[in-house]
Amino acid sequence: MRLRFLQSAMAFESWPVTGMPEVALFGRSNAGKSSLINGLAGAKVARISRDPGRTRTLNFYAGDGIVLVDLPGYGYARMSKEQQRRQTALLERYARRREGLCAAVQLVDIRHRPSELDIAWHELLAARGDPLLLLLGKADQIGRGSWRSREKEIIQTLGTDAPVVFWSARTLDGRQAIEAFLAGIRDKV
Repeated sequence: MRLRFLQSAMAFESWPVTGMPEVALFGRSNAGKSSLINGLAGAKVARISRDPGRTRTLNFYAGDGIVLVDLPGYGYARMSKEQQRRQTALLERYARRREGLCAAVQLVDIRHRPSELDIAWHELLAARGDPLLLLLGKADQIGRGSWRSREKEIIQTLGTDAPVVFWSARTLDGRQAIEAFLAGIRDKV
């Protein structure tokens, strides 16, 4: 997938208007959203930090007739309460009011039970009625024999019927399924 960086933005007024369908990448801080973009692009187009919570803006990437939006992670504790409140408001505004938003991808770390924030964001995204893909990220960090039991636990916790893909930024497991999901969004619009 060819992806190129469009812009970073915070304020609603500065979000780009591209005319292409947008797919938002939601997940906790350090869930691997930027690594997902790089994995899909096959190149380093998104900046990755070892420190969770570094993404503070909405980062827009365009390619193959679609825009991917790398959103700040939710649930990062090393922020002031005011910064957390502002970041949550930014995410909610985007999720509830962005006209070009056609689908979402939620990354959940396969190694951990979904948090209360994972559940709340999943419910908000599912309520939109747009296609939603659940990525079980960092799958390479547990044995393949554990994947299905972890999937079952995560699905039960989230109470979801969204399609699930196992994802690894290191091995690129799941890349074809993610690209097929994105192509389906692009082709539907």
